[in-house]
Amino acid sequence: MRTYWGILLSCILLSGCGAETLNAIELRPLSSYRVEQDPEILLTKQTQEKLLTYCEHRPTDVLPERRAMVAEVTFHHPLYEVLGSKTVKYFAAGDERYLTCANSNELMERTFAVEPIQAYEALEPERFQESNVVSTIEFERIDELKAVTSTFNLNETHEEVISDSVFRYKTPDTGAIYVTFETIRNGRTLDPIIEPKLYPFQSGENEGYVFLTRRADDRLTLQIGEASSLKQLVLPNIYEAPYMKVDPKEEISLKGNHRELMKRIILSDRPIEGDVAEETSLSLSKTYGTVLEIWGHVRRPVTNKMSTRPAEGETRLAVFESDQDTIWLDGPKTQELFDALSHIQSHEKPSVAVKIGDLHLYEELTEQSFDVWKTETELYLVDQHTSQSYELPANDYFQVIQP
Repeated sequence: MRTYWGILLSCILLSGCGAETLNAIELRPLSSYRVEQDPEILLTKQTQEKLLTYCEHRPTDVLPERRAMVAEVTFHHPLYEVLGSKTVKYFAAGDERYLTCANSNELMERTFAVEPIQAYEALEPERFQESNVVSTIEFERIDELKAVTSTFNLNETHEEVISDSVFRYKTPDTGAIYVTFETIRNGRTLDPIIEPKLYPFQSGENEGYVFLTRRADDRLTLQIGEASSLKQLVLPNIYEAPYMKVDPKEEISLKGNHRELMKRIILSDRPIEGDVAEETSLSLSKTYGTVLEIWGHVRRPVTNKMSTRPAEGETRLAVFESDQDTIWLDGPKTQELFDALSHIQSHEKPSVAVKIGDLHLYEELTEQSFDVWKTETELYLVDQHTSQSYELPANDYFQVIQP
């Protein structure tokens, strides 16, 4: 037993029985960015950095229903548009203050209770007038189809907007429309064919459209959103039919957690006659073949649930700069480098190493920089912020010339 413990202790001290790997990635808010906000608001660099730092924390709050949106600022990456932007909104609710953050590739805003920010607190009192926001989404029917066609630049030769399917909606609060689909065919309800969909919207007054189109190949498409961010769902082939009729519903009101039938589509191999509004879907399916019901309800954010940051979809970039060249790593090479840095060994840089350049990592509006050093056989990285030194597994990441 003594021999065993002696060997184990020797392994630990000499590190010859396996070295501990570390995560070298400690991305920090950008040191510079392009800011878009009201021209009357002046935020110091320290305040801007404070806002971005808040957004990197784990969200723990939701917005109160009574509140005022005081100000909004959007941060853009100064060099690489592909890395997107981050929009921060400042809210007042009594004596409490909140921030919401959303990256340009994220579906949900994240909410944080924060200390008052003086640059915003000094704004005119009108900005702090609170109002109650509700989780009701109102849909108003639109009969003028040309307006929708022009708004969304639809090619009428390839895509036809279906009459009675167009609604303009307003969303007064943050959350999402959760849409589910039920298919009734020949007198029975089928197992789910279309996956439920979540259509999120940000805090504040949002307006958009929801409508159906029929494509040249007879496929049906559900479309929802604004002109700048229209989301499309192409329905499976089972919903193709030579004849189709949409319930002429006038208005829809979706309340929080109240499921409502938004639209009903009858599909048939023969003409669909008369008023179908009073008939059940079961009865219509027996007569005509297929009925598709589109249901929706409002989902409000839940702490650490809807407001959490998505786990995927981040855009990453690695840039190597030397006196001779600048190299942008992309695709699998970037992912390979990030993976290597998340399981890397801490190692003192040898005195014989020669500095060959700088490595900059970017993910959305965060960055991290390393000095890159090289010996005849090895690469070493030194974090420019912490001075921590690491040995990088040999690879042709930077395509460098032997020193």
